[in-house]
Amino acid sequence: MKYLFGIILMFVLLACESKPKYVLPHLGHHEIATGTEAGFNKGDTIFDFIEEEFQFLTQDSLPFTNKDLEGKISIAKFFFTHCPTICPPMTGQMDKLAESTKDIADKLQFLSFSIDPERDTVNRLRVYMDRHGITANNWFFLTGEKEAFVHHLGTQSFFINAINEPNAEGGYAHSPHFILVDRTKHVRGVYDVLERDGKGAENLKRLERDIRRLLNEEYDEK
Repeated sequence: MKYLFGIILMFVLLACESKPKYVLPHLGHHEIATGTEAGFNKGDTIFDFIEEEFQFLTQDSLPFTNKDLEGKISIAKFFFTHCPTICPPMTGQMDKLAESTKDIADKLQFLSFSIDPERDTVNRLRVYMDRHGITANNWFFLTGEKEAFVHHLGTQSFFINAINEPNAEGGYAHSPHFILVDRTKHVRGVYDVLERDGKGAENLKRLERDIRRLLNEEYDEK
């Protein structure tokens, strides 16, 4: 009987060990390496990543560049401070996420890119943060690049809509999505955090699960 139990236990352990890891998708274009690309072997999959070079200023007037995306998981959104519609609830949702991920705060950074950098000065960003009670040390509000470039960055690199729209309230139209970017600047998910019928809250929870899956499954950090 003990022998039989031992065999059963062995198969259970093997089944657990052989369970495939959950891998988040890589969004964007991908291609198969031919063997001539630096850092890749023939047959490797090459995924799109955020390669646009940029230099923003944070709410503390510190530079934030493309290189600052490396080494941390980033959760990004695009907004503007005088937005009268979706920006305040988006900010509220990001604040909830920052609060619920405090235990892994050193591995994450939250990014709010202004799509109206001319009006959204560093001082205005600080006022906006104070108004919304934002205190997370790993949350950066970013301004300083040209407006057209920020819109291009949102559309081409982060897969969200960010454009001038005279007929929209506030003069801009942008997506109500958070973007999950991994440590090597690959976009791994886009989440509508304001979707109706309670789905926005569900999407926010799914985003947190995916963040933790990245840490646990791909980076082996429990």
